Amino acid sequence: MTATVIDPQVGLRFELHGAEFEVVFVARGMVRYAATAGGRQHKMPLADFAELVRTHKIAVKSESARRTVHEHNAPALVRKHRYVEAVLRQLPHPTARKALNAVIQQVAAELNDPAPPTDRAVIYWLRAFELRGEQGLLRKRGSGNYALQFDPEVELLINEAIQQIYLKPERSSAVDIRSYVVGKLAESGLCSAFHNDIRVPTLRSIQRRLKQLDPYVVARAQRGELAANRIARAAGRTRRAGALLSVVEMDTHFLDIQVVDPDTGEVLGRPYLTCLFDVCTRAVVGMHISLYPPSAATALAALCDMLTRPNRGLPGGVAILIIPDNGIEFKNSAFIRVCEALAIIISPAQIRDPNGKAHIERFFYILTRGLVQKLAGTTFSNPVARGDYDSAKHACLTLNQVADLIEQWVNEVYHQTVHSRTGRAPILAWEELAKEIAPLSLSAEDVDALARRPVMRTIQHGRVQVDGIEYFSHALATLQAQGIDRVTVLVNDLNLHTVLIQHPTEKDTFILAESTDPEYTVGLDCYMHAESMRIKKSFSQADLKKLGLNANALARARLLEDIRSASQIGKKRLRKLTNGQGREANALQQQTHMAEAKPSRPAMAAPSPVIATPALPSPETAHLVVADTTDVPYTAFELEW
Repeated sequence: MTATVIDPQVGLRFELHGAEFEVVFVARGMVRYAATAGGRQHKMPLADFAELVRTHKIAVKSESARRTVHEHNAPALVRKHRYVEAVLRQLPHPTARKALNAVIQQVAAELNDPAPPTDRAVIYWLRAFELRGEQGLLRKRGSGNYALQFDPEVELLINEAIQQIYLKPERSSAVDIRSYVVGKLAESGLCSAFHNDIRVPTLRSIQRRLKQLDPYVVARAQRGELAANRIARAAGRTRRAGALLSVVEMDTHFLDIQVVDPDTGEVLGRPYLTCLFDVCTRAVVGMHISLYPPSAATALAALCDMLTRPNRGLPGGVAILIIPDNGIEFKNSAFIRVCEALAIIISPAQIRDPNGKAHIERFFYILTRGLVQKLAGTTFSNPVARGDYDSAKHACLTLNQVADLIEQWVNEVYHQTVHSRTGRAPILAWEELAKEIAPLSLSAEDVDALARRPVMRTIQHGRVQVDGIEYFSHALATLQAQGIDRVTVLVNDLNLHTVLIQHPTEKDTFILAESTDPEYTVGLDCYMHAESMRIKKSFSQADLKKLGLNANALARARLLEDIRSASQIGKKRLRKLTNGQGREANALQQQTHMAEAKPSRPAMAAPSPVIATPALPSPETAHLVVADTTDVPYTAFELEW
């Protein structure tokens, strides 16, 4: 193993445990190296690196090894080699001074060397050549001071100041470090304002010492690990996509424009654009624009647009690989359910890593500069660019108008402009590849059934309840009658008026259930419903605060007390009206008296012109009997009611 391999240099590439790395910094006995795939940073002591090389656990890549001859050392190498070669060829005893000087003068004349080397120098070259070959002639002496620049006390104070002051999130400078060193020396009595008993470092010396620090270590201490990784990591390799929708990038962008309400003209805010971008052709294959922040519903809406765009003659279809970010909107059961059903691979980009979705980030920049910032009501990119422009005052476009303008710009301008990297117009590249094999597309009905949020619910009287909204279907009542009460409800968060219920046994059959309150749910989405529930909850809390937290329980307690009191009063009145006999005993007595007082039926053979007057009841029960044509007796209690 050569000395150049044992001594790692910046740019040296090697393999360790099957992975490829590159040395990026060497200083103060530490070697920092990064993975060539991804740029993850690692470090190890220089002695450990040398041990791994000695045990052949590190294999140096031949193409990354330090070159032996280059334009800077080639003239010196050739010069030394000519002197060494002549001495070894002509002299049997190369170290004989008299003969050696003669050979040196001969070679100097041939090379027109104005400053020939001394015999001692040539002897040194001979020994180096015998020991190391040509590498000996290229041996590089270490540069710089081998001894400490300052006294040990000062060196310790400089290192201490760097660790405690400079390598901190607070921004400190070389002036602060020098002040720290001078202050500590003054406390020890080694220096004062007028004299120094020890050599004090100058400001320039401190600045040179800071410049020798590893920039990755400095950035990590001052700005955090993520910022340090961005500084130390290159952009990386270009991702290749050889087929339509083989790699699709997905992201959400906050548009630089204010939109207004179509009815009142009131400014509603800035909309969000969720977009899917095909890496192969650089074509836009899915979009959704709304005022709602990134969420499960907006991600699903953009995905549905991509799946159904071929039905409208636009680029789109079922993708092979989707690269979203690590936002929460892409980590929901509905989004994953659709991707699993269509065998779409999800590969989220790393957190705060723009390289994972570089193509769609560039598209957002082109869209912003090419269209959005040219519309009335734009907010521009920052307050400096906006200047005195009043975005809210000039806003006049509605959400639908902005969506239509973006759709028109994408289809008529962007898709028909030659891309600088691919050299093709996105729509022409798409059409050419689609002639070979077009991506799979789905109907709107199939997508509507797939792109829904599944929840399990219990059927009650032909209804299911989801998020406080009840949905009914007569088919659900039939399922409940068959003993099936647990079903999977598929909810479209952008349309809560209806839901689909998957048949428990026939998985390809779906039952449509409508809301029991259509006046509320027509045009309702999950965001509006959540806000309505929040307002309703705030009303409830306000009422409870006004009435008291225990008002409901106290009201129920008073109601129960009133019911018991009314029951006691009713029993007393009943005993008074029935002379203490009770309802059943009094009714039986009345029926007996009525039977005794009822007149007999006259004979049919000889009707009498005069009907006998029936006997009147006794005075004790006269007030309890009432006779009418139906001969139905009533009690005094019933007459009162």
